Amino acid sequence: MPPDGVARCPAAWARLTGRATCVVHGDPNPDKIRMTADRVAVIDWDEPHVDVPDLDLALPHNAAGLGNDAYDIAAQAQAAWEAAVCWDPSGTDQFAVRRLAEVRAI
Repeated sequence: MPPDGVARCPAAWARLTGRATCVVHGDPNPDKIRMTADRVAVIDWDEPHVDVPDLDLALPHNAAGLGNDAYDIAAQAQAAWEAAVCWDPSGTDQFAVRRLAEVRAI
């Protein structure tokens, strides 16, 4: 990962410090959510871990209705995480490159 990315990712994660944690899904998206009139379920739990719940709620178009600041912080941390875990030493994984480009310097 380029040096600026190495600096930007931990800075994005640091913005989550001090927030409450719980078990999170780890790789949420609308295709993994099932709803009925009285229940909501998240399926495909292959990347669960203990973290800040906003990471699971930073859905496309802010579908979970987080506040603007909370959404921005979670979306930046989520992009940084995906860039870091998907980064290929050759720097050719286009998903990781795209996600790292979304992480702003703070």
